[in-house]
Amino acid sequence: MTLTVFVVAGLLYTMLVYRSVNVFTPPERIESLGRTYLLGNTEFSREELEQRYGPTHTGTWTLERAGFLPPVHGIYQWQNDEVRGEATTSAFLKWGERYIAYSLSGGP
Repeated sequence: MTLTVFVVAGLLYTMLVYRSVNVFTPPERIESLGRTYLLGNTEFSREELEQRYGPTHTGTWTLERAGFLPPVHGIYQWQNDEVRGEATTSAFLKWGERYIAYSLSGGP
C-alpha cells in the first residue's frame, strides 16, 4: 500500500511539473531563467547544434545548462559573459542524447 502511494504521488508530481498527463514525451512548455518557452518542432544532437550555429556563434557563445526538468532533463541555453544567467530567445531540453528546441513565449 505504501509503495502504491509513493508511485502515485511521484506520477502526480511529474505530471504537474511536465504540465501533461503523458510524462514520456517532452512537455509543451518549459520554464527557464524566469521565462516560458514553447515546444518547437526540431531536435538535434550536440554536434548538430554546434554545426547549425557555426564557428562564429560557438566561438562567442557556449551551450550551458541553465536549469533542469525533474527528474533528469537538463535545460540548456546559449550563454556568454555578457548574458550569463539571463534568458535568451531559445532553450533546449536534453532528452536522452537529443536536444529538443523551444522558443521564447511572449515579451519581457
